[in-house]
Amino acid sequence: MIRAAVVGLGIGLAHCAGYLKSPHAKLVAVCDPLEVRRKTVGGTFSQGSMEVLKPLFPPELLSRRWDDLGIKTFSTLEEVLEDPSIDLVSLCTPDYTHPTLGTQVLKAGKHLYLEKPVGVRLEDCDPLLEAAYHSKQMVGVAYEFRLNPAVRKVKETIDSGKIGRPEAFSLYHYRNSFRRDKVGKWIQKREFSGGLLVEETCHWFDLARYLMGREVETLYCVTRDCFYPDFDFEDIAYVNGTFQGGGILHISHALTGFDFSLIIQVHGTSGTIWCTLKDDQYSALDGGETSWYGLVAVGPLNGKPQEAEVTKFGIEATEPENIQNAVIHFTQSIASHHPPAATLEDGYRSLELSLLAGKSAREGKVLEYRSQIPIHKTN
Repeated sequence: MIRAAVVGLGIGLAHCAGYLKSPHAKLVAVCDPLEVRRKTVGGTFSQGSMEVLKPLFPPELLSRRWDDLGIKTFSTLEEVLEDPSIDLVSLCTPDYTHPTLGTQVLKAGKHLYLEKPVGVRLEDCDPLLEAAYHSKQMVGVAYEFRLNPAVRKVKETIDSGKIGRPEAFSLYHYRNSFRRDKVGKWIQKREFSGGLLVEETCHWFDLARYLMGREVETLYCVTRDCFYPDFDFEDIAYVNGTFQGGGILHISHALTGFDFSLIIQVHGTSGTIWCTLKDDQYSALDGGETSWYGLVAVGPLNGKPQEAEVTKFGIEATEPENIQNAVIHFTQSIASHHPPAATLEDGYRSLELSLLAGKSAREGKVLEYRSQIPIHKTN
């Protein structure tokens, strides 16, 4: 049984839910500098934070003390790493801390499940890559959308050859702003979160690589920063690009919405895939007329609506469920000695692409992508 600790009880609560439900792991410790979060399972929710994760826990568990459940509580990572009973650490701290703290976890001989992005600057990641190369422990990066059942349906359809060779990828993400309840408001500062392109668009670069099965060749990005003065980075980004070996991509990412919509399209030589996700059953974007949370439609080129194959998904297609299930999947990877869903190399490449898109926006030109990752230093 893998003994796990979660460091950072914001999004980390979804990791806790995963370890509590994993047949391969046991949650033995949680860590957060805020006492209210360490006191009870629902301590974070009592602050009005991360409420979207509350359904992952039985209501009767929320008032229970972590200690009463036999789960140790710590206020610092150093305390966690000094505990020899801990095998695996989920690192859910602010983005800019990931490389330094992740390096410490690996040097302490623990498996590492790292929230995305892997960092906000490439140079900060060098020690992490070096530590991973010398470590015998497994490193996974929390790109949970790879395990979303609707996205997996898209991937399986592409890999089956049903739509022919994929030639174009597009992703449209419409949502409201990032939460303003982060400790120290770190997510609102580019210095600490990397901005929209690093903090969240990294997810979409990862999906572009994953679904198309090719590396990006060029990127061109334009942004606008004129909507939220309390965030010092772009609110909207449009990215165009090409893939090595052929193919094109487009990503539209906006934080200016009043609802949530994520739409992925993959166009192949024999057909097209349309995938759409919601984060709530009610959506103003469809007039509240649909009850599903995810939908994948696959149809032939120039076909009729009736010819499309449609698959609908329930709450299992929502992000909190995906984060929880990705944690369970990582414990399965450790137990079975199989690679994680997303490796440290995947995390580094998506960071490279996010930073390259930002550079393109600043310089106003198309830029070529050439990864600088020392491949032999990842696992």
